[in-house]
Amino acid sequence: MKTRIFIAAAMLCLVSFSASAQDGNNRRQRFDRAEMLQRFADRLSQQMNLSEEKSATFKVLYMDYQMARQNAANPKGENEQQENVDMKNLTDQQASELVQKHFAAQEAQLKVDRDYYPKFLEILTPAQAAQVFLPQRGMGQRGQGQRGRNGGGRQGF
Repeated sequence: MKTRIFIAAAMLCLVSFSASAQDGNNRRQRFDRAEMLQRFADRLSQQMNLSEEKSATFKVLYMDYQMARQNAANPKGENEQQENVDMKNLTDQQASELVQKHFAAQEAQLKVDRDYYPKFLEILTPAQAAQVFLPQRGMGQRGQGQRGRNGGGRQGF
């Protein structure tokens, strides 16, 4: 009897360990920006209580808007170059160039925002459009202005 209980417990442990190992692999899947944007568009549409017709139109416009913003900020895949920059060993000229590129990207994104705002107003109220253009806590701003258990310091220390 004791061996059967022991074997059952061992099998349960093996099955739970196997399941948790599979969950770990799923979390490491490649980041898919389009999928994330689609889920955010779905959530926004739901929050704004849009009809099915308006929701479909909104989602297409939102995805187009986000891709335009991405292309405006990063026309040739220049983010990859910026990641390889050693920020500690920048010359003054390199730092100035990086800052100017950053400002140019922000200006390009602002132009896209201004171009798309009237398009969103064709299907949304101004209050609903504000949810698209104004940053909201929880999406992309996690932790800003909020303190965790350890007072906002580094995790694990």
